Amino acid sequence: MSKTVLAAAGFALLALPLCAAPVLAAETRRPSAYLEYAIPLGDIYNGVTTDDGEPLAGSYSAKARVNYGQFAASFKFYRDASWSQANTTTAAGGPGTVITYPDGLIIVPQFIAVDSASEVRLEYQPKGLPVFFGLAYSNQSNNYNFPRLTALGIGVEVMPNPKHLLSPYGSFFFFPNQTGTYALADPNNPASGSVASFFRANELELGASIAFPKTPVSLVIGYYQNTNIQQYYHSHPVGNFNFVRDGPFVGLGLRTP
Repeated sequence: MSKTVLAAAGFALLALPLCAAPVLAAETRRPSAYLEYAIPLGDIYNGVTTDDGEPLAGSYSAKARVNYGQFAASFKFYRDASWSQANTTTAAGGPGTVITYPDGLIIVPQFIAVDSASEVRLEYQPKGLPVFFGLAYSNQSNNYNFPRLTALGIGVEVMPNPKHLLSPYGSFFFFPNQTGTYALADPNNPASGSVASFFRANELELGASIAFPKTPVSLVIGYYQNTNIQQYYHSHPVGNFNFVRDGPFVGLGLRTP
């Protein structure tokens, strides 16, 4: 993630609590719940697509959150489907995709690459502050035999106020040590052994919730970015692919009173 994006994210998250300050006045001990379904409209890069892969039908995000006083727990799931890049031809002469592993590569027919990610967050809102601080666990997988990546992270989140017609929200989470393992360094050599991969990940979300009056339904619009960044040890990359989900989204939210 560039310094410009990080600076913009930091400024936005500092500004959001000022807009969301009335949340403090509405604090309650009664539990509340929130569900959300959204469609991504941005780009996907996953090591087998180009850097502007468009999401196909079946790409979505789903969220569930429970609030109780100063505590919150949430679960998020993302599914991204995109065509792999056609950057070569197969032995049969059809469009093919080169998939690169640490010590080798294979050529497969062009296919729909599917990336899935789940995330659990546990957060706490200190008294006197309109922001939540939390811990997160993420789990990313795919259908093209790249490593499943898991990580623990920390972050800050401003949650929307369901009592307001228009409410901003946003979050930024940092995962300093995201790890996964290739089953084989070279898929053409069963004796090549496994290879561990290490990344850092940043997750940014900014948006607004627009409530439909006299209903528990709201329209949500925003921008989401998830970026995996290779870690380097002694100038050598550990892992050979990045994953990026970047762009706007639109969806519907359902909240309890």
